[in-house]
Amino acid sequence: METILDILKNTYLILYVIVFVISLIKLPLYKHTPLKLLPIILFLTMITEYIGFYLKDVAHDIPLNFFVYNTYYLIHFSFFFYIFMRMVENDRFKKNIKISLIIFWLFFLSDLVFTGIFEDSFTRTYIAGAGILIFCIILYYISILQSSLVLVVKSDLLFWVSVGLFLFYIGYIPIKIIKTWFYKPDSFFEILLMIQFSLVNIMYLFFLTGFLWMKKRL
Repeated sequence: METILDILKNTYLILYVIVFVISLIKLPLYKHTPLKLLPIILFLTMITEYIGFYLKDVAHDIPLNFFVYNTYYLIHFSFFFYIFMRMVENDRFKKNIKISLIIFWLFFLSDLVFTGIFEDSFTRTYIAGAGILIFCIILYYISILQSSLVLVVKSDLLFWVSVGLFLFYIGYIPIKIIKTWFYKPDSFFEILLMIQFSLVNIMYLFFLTGFLWMKKRL
């Protein structure tokens, strides 16, 4: 009998595929924008998760699993930092995001040297990337309020993507910290997993909303 955890996990694994397919169908509407590479990131996310679950099932603490996720962190966060740097119009905001991107890369290099990409998860890199991404999204929201985009935000793909990302990382950062440094295989840990899987589902539902409601930006 499936548990709630199984249902939530299976749901977001299905959402990965649905959102990726929709992103390809809708590509003509945003292929002229920096978001044109979003389907690649969605595909990498989907493949990374499926590979991660497969490796976790066949054996525990496989070095390849750490390599897959650590490499994904670098690609995933760098992509979204680039997107928000391109999409904000305020020069000071662009400069702040550039500095934040450099800080993130320094965290990655630090983990690469002192942790080892095959040895363990780059948790510090992940938390730094998530925190910086939240900062970038806030700058993007301020930028929207200062422009005419606020009038058509409902049909803007990046707005819905940013809402999904913001809600996920705001909720998941404390979970990541607890899972990494205070792990105990008890009922509380299962509750954290339920919240985590729910956050992923919510994020991808916002992505899906963005693709369904989006209109071509002129």
